[in-house]
Amino acid sequence: MNTDRLFRLDEKTALVTGASRGLGKAIALGFANAGADLILLSRNSETLKEVANEIREMGRKAFVFEHDVARTDQIPKVFEKMREQVGRIDILTNVAGVNLRNKAETFDAKTWQFVLDVNLTAPFVFAQQFCLACKQKRHGGKIINISSLLSEQTRPSIPAYTASKGGIKQLTKALAVEWAEYGINVNAIGPGYFETEMTAPLVQNPTFNQFVIDSTPMRRWGNADELVGAALFLASPASDFVTGQSLYVDGGWLANL
Repeated sequence: MNTDRLFRLDEKTALVTGASRGLGKAIALGFANAGADLILLSRNSETLKEVANEIREMGRKAFVFEHDVARTDQIPKVFEKMREQVGRIDILTNVAGVNLRNKAETFDAKTWQFVLDVNLTAPFVFAQQFCLACKQKRHGGKIINISSLLSEQTRPSIPAYTASKGGIKQLTKALAVEWAEYGINVNAIGPGYFETEMTAPLVQNPTFNQFVIDSTPMRRWGNADELVGAALFLASPASDFVTGQSLYVDGGWLANL
């Protein structure tokens, strides 16, 4: 077997939601470095333009779309605009997410619904549009959802986030089984605790920071670039016979008793 192209994404176009910072940005840059053109989506077009410029400096194309994924009813229109402007989309990576904290007994229904819309409904609708496009053009594709180690465990004050990420794990399995006949691989990556802009307050909290270090066998937080390898594997030909799986990148957290 010629392994030279196993992890290459040449002549592929990848859509990454939540691509303006953190894990989404790292994955988008990693895909570009492997040869892919990128469609970048988030609420902040100015920050996206900076990421797009980095990608173009690599010699790849980058397209910027501003959209709040909480507006799930608008996703089909946004996706169609992407297809009109860019053409074929080969890889979908659902990274955009949110975590709002409160005790379960006082977690209001509006906030609950917002978290589920962003973390679970939006990935489903994007995946649905991706599948319909693949079927129409008679080609396969790769879907990567971002779950969490909290798809398996939980802690106090994050009932909506835990529910949404548990849902992502099961949604990944459901879509993998249903869409295998169309040549669409659906997998998930479950990050542990990564140091990003979103988690900065937790890193700076001495008690929580020590909790993460004590609970992670590698004794540290993850760096955003350390998620790229898993994403590249699941987006590339290297994973053509892998579907319905959740790959945890957590420094050993879930293996630790």
